[in-house]
Amino acid sequence: MSPSRVLLCVLALGAGACATAATIRLPGGPWAPDPLAAEAFQSAAARCQGVRTLTAELAVRGKAGRARIRGRVLAGFERGGSLRLEAPAPFGAPIFILVSRANRATLLLPRDRRVLRDVPVEDVLGAITGLPRSSDDVLALVSGCLSAGIAPADGGHSSPGGWMRMALTGGITAFLARDGDAWRIAAGQRDAGPGGAPWSVAYDGFASGFPGAVTIRQEPAGGGPSVTALTFQISQLETNVPIDARAFDVVLPADVQPLTLDELRQSGPLADKGSRP
Repeated sequence: MSPSRVLLCVLALGAGACATAATIRLPGGPWAPDPLAAEAFQSAAARCQGVRTLTAELAVRGKAGRARIRGRVLAGFERGGSLRLEAPAPFGAPIFILVSRANRATLLLPRDRRVLRDVPVEDVLGAITGLPRSSDDVLALVSGCLSAGIAPADGGHSSPGGWMRMALTGGITAFLARDGDAWRIAAGQRDAGPGGAPWSVAYDGFASGFPGAVTIRQEPAGGGPSVTALTFQISQLETNVPIDARAFDVVLPADVQPLTLDELRQSGPLADKGSRP
């Protein structure tokens, strides 16, 4: 099976259902400076910023450009650039295994005996999902922190509707909402910056302080039709549990053949391109 065909099959395991581009509606103002916003943000971010390791099952649906994506991924992360994403098949070997250490990635397609070695994990994730992210960025996204290394960049604001807004480093804005007595990061956005693409995120279904669903919509840098809009339903979540270091390695078959990043990019996202919403 060609690498292109493998990539088309990976996340199309449930392609009978319709996937549409997510629309994320962010709260509006009017906004007024609020001296309590910084404390609210620190409270909201404390749990996700304290995550060192995370394992979960991710049910993914949505679109990347014109391609639909739907499937299941077993995920493990350790802060510092370690990642393992594995797409199980209904039977037999996994459809793909992606591992990284210090953000250097190896992607194995076991059924095709193809491997891409020692490339930035951002490039691999960008090629197959349309979301170029580091391992720590994905860990932060899934755990409810929008992106890695976020910190307040101003004093924050509040609105009459009960929302708080905090400008963060990296051109990111976080929107906070009440969840009982606690504040949660309920949504966020980043405007287009130099060489970057604008994106927005919404969280839902919080349990024990972590989101049960993450929706992300990213526009292409410089405009254009290649929007990525994905929703991750998160289950079996565990945090700060030791992960065997061997999880971030992959055993390669003796007869494995090289796959290039250009080939991966040409194959496009892991999706069923033959089906359309």
